[in-house]
Amino acid sequence: MFEVRTEGLDDVIAGLVAMARGYRKVVMLNLKNLGEMVRYLCRIELADVRYTGRLESSFVVEANDAAMSVSIYPTAKHRMFVRMGTRPHWAPIGPLKMWAAVKLGDEKAAYPVQRSIAKYGTSVYQARKRGTKANPWPQRVLARGDFQTAVQATATRIGAQLIEVETG
Repeated sequence: MFEVRTEGLDDVIAGLVAMARGYRKVVMLNLKNLGEMVRYLCRIELADVRYTGRLESSFVVEANDAAMSVSIYPTAKHRMFVRMGTRPHWAPIGPLKMWAAVKLGDEKAAYPVQRSIAKYGTSVYQARKRGTKANPWPQRVLARGDFQTAVQATATRIGAQLIEVETG
């Protein structure tokens, strides 16, 4: 026969529960910080198509503590048109005039742009620059060296902070 002693087991369990809370706190804080960096990088990748800035300012960083995840996405109504381009259609001239005045320096340039959209759709600039009408800014963000460095630094920081929580 043998005897099992449970002295100190309550302390071990309390320590494990505290470590789990500390783990979630450390990871979520670092993921939120990484999310803010990604929001900034998305804005950089969209700089070449900036007009009013509504798309850039519509990015949100949404944390889900239960899933221990962070989502970064734009909420502007025109987000998919910028990302995917559009099929040919007859665009209204009013907004195009304002766009042409700001982007091209001449509101009269809106008329040929309107005809081009009617013939080719939007994102002709993207097709010339990137070979496709789509503007794959999310993939460009993920491919950036500074994003890769930030992910690695975040992972290292999480590890170091978890060691501090465990030993502290």
